[in-house]
Amino acid sequence: MRVALSFVLSVALLSLCAVSASAQGGTTQTLPVGFETREGNGSTSFPLNTTGTHRWHWVYDSAQLLASGPIAITQIDLRPEGGLAAWGPASFANFELRLGAAQNDYRVGSYDLSFDANWAPGTGSPHSFFAGTLSVPAGVGGTSPSPWSVAIQGAPFVYDPSQGRDLILELRTPGGGAGNPLLHSLDGVSAPSGANGGNRYGNTSSAFATVATFASNEFVPVVRVHYQPAMGLFAGFSAQPRSGASPLVVSFSDRSFSSDPAGIQSWAWDFDGDGIVDSSSQFPSFTYTSCGSYDVKLIVADTLHPPASLTLPAYIQVDPQNVLAPNFTSAPAGPLTLVFTDASLGNPVSWDWDLDGDGVSDSTAQGPVFAYPAPGPYTASLRVTNACGSATTSRVVYAVRNDECAQALALNVGTNGPFDSRGATTSLAWPCGFGGADLWFSYTASCSGSLRIDTCTNPAFDTVLALWSGTCGALTPVACRDDGCGLQSQLDLPNVVAGDRFWISVGGFQGAQGLFFVTIEERATGSGSFTPAFPACGAAGLLAAGNPNVGGAVRFDLVGGQATPFVNVGLYPLGVTICAAGCVLGATLEGTYPGESFSGPIPCDPTLRGAVFYVQGFDLGASGGCAAGDPFPIALSNTWRVTIG
Repeated sequence: MRVALSFVLSVALLSLCAVSASAQGGTTQTLPVGFETREGNGSTSFPLNTTGTHRWHWVYDSAQLLASGPIAITQIDLRPEGGLAAWGPASFANFELRLGAAQNDYRVGSYDLSFDANWAPGTGSPHSFFAGTLSVPAGVGGTSPSPWSVAIQGAPFVYDPSQGRDLILELRTPGGGAGNPLLHSLDGVSAPSGANGGNRYGNTSSAFATVATFASNEFVPVVRVHYQPAMGLFAGFSAQPRSGASPLVVSFSDRSFSSDPAGIQSWAWDFDGDGIVDSSSQFPSFTYTSCGSYDVKLIVADTLHPPASLTLPAYIQVDPQNVLAPNFTSAPAGPLTLVFTDASLGNPVSWDWDLDGDGVSDSTAQGPVFAYPAPGPYTASLRVTNACGSATTSRVVYAVRNDECAQALALNVGTNGPFDSRGATTSLAWPCGFGGADLWFSYTASCSGSLRIDTCTNPAFDTVLALWSGTCGALTPVACRDDGCGLQSQLDLPNVVAGDRFWISVGGFQGAQGLFFVTIEERATGSGSFTPAFPACGAAGLLAAGNPNVGGAVRFDLVGGQATPFVNVGLYPLGVTICAAGCVLGATLEGTYPGESFSGPIPCDPTLRGAVFYVQGFDLGASGGCAAGDPFPIALSNTWRVTIG
């Protein structure tokens, strides 16, 4: 009856800790603790009050949970920022909430920015709690705190806070149709590092991104968790001490839970991960004689349920100063070059690096520098060794060509790219848009006039665009824009002089990263013109359009044609009548092009200003112009005189 009694005591303790009863049965608790009836000191628009597609991990310290044993989470509630007058109704066509236990601690530095690297194995994580259309009814606030507005009921998730693994709420908003609706900002709590019991990690560009590009140290939204004591058999244990010098004597305590009135009947412990049962006692001890990191597994059985097991990887650390935990960092050291820094624990004495993922060792130095052949992602691996053994870790790194101003890539008129800013650093303080993770480019205006620079073409994230003048060592901001074409960036400069050189930095809103293109468009100015030169004969007419100035572009379209169209471009006027119908050949025949249209750029050459050319359309075989034998069936369009400005 030990388990049954502990269950009764845990429920009593929960009520003493001010955990409220849910109207649907079970209990509720706010996270962070203490905000059931108190407003938080912050708010966030992510992800319910923004049109972007997001993926978030809201991570809450397991110590925040007041339950002392396994619980079945049945509902998660969210609430608006305080004082909001009204909201909704809203319907999110695609909304996903997954729950799970964390393998890594919530705090910045140990929480892996690769989302899926944080789920604790063997805990049923991640658990698909809710996926589908999330309907939020209209509500009225005007109070502080606001009433709870969003109730997400889902498939119950069994979570055991006593195991010390933090709780992850993963929200994904893939969007539907035109995207997610705008609802409201959420109440949140911020506190000094280590005091709040939670962090959030997100990617604001894609609901299915693999890596977080946004983190808030000690800030989390306020949520309310509905739960009931879990029914079934759940293995659990603790140990003291968990680390120390060899020989290390460790005492283990069974913390398993069973809803079977007869309680747990048997225990099978494997203390060193070798697959052999080392003890069948409920509270055993074990002596570790060799340095290392040891997995511990417990299998328990009762009379009603299938056996349950729990394995905690690397749970016991013997001679921890020598237990290897491989780790490294990387940073740009020049175009396509990264410098690697060993950050491993356990005092390794040798290092073996495969820095490009080809399975071949590239260096045995502790901190190598490696030059990559091309930009892009590479898998880098480090194997470290000491007297206790060897251990390996791998991660994706990014080689970047133009991470700094001095490495800027020259851009051309038109669309340039794609470029990949993953792995880029933030070079200097941004003038707008909370920019970061920037890449650098240069552009020299070939013509005087207006200039447009944008990232509107198929970007993978929310970009920020800045324009600079001067030198890389002494930059002066000229213009900066966060948006311009949706969440993407567009800059327009009305008065650019040929020869002006600009530095261009492209970053992400709040450091977002990904693929993007940069488009350069020059719009020349001048006194260029289209003027009629000679009339048409027949049904065909020629339309002129575009910018007839140095650096501009022109287009001519033959309309009303009946047979085989051509467009003629001549350098000199003729005005010669070629048949009895009075059709006039307007210009010399330097260039005759088949088809109904002719277009082309005018080079940005100042010596072309004042030059003249003539354009006329031919419709060979058409009626209404020259007849057969006089000299042959053809209709001639009007002729344009084009003066380049």
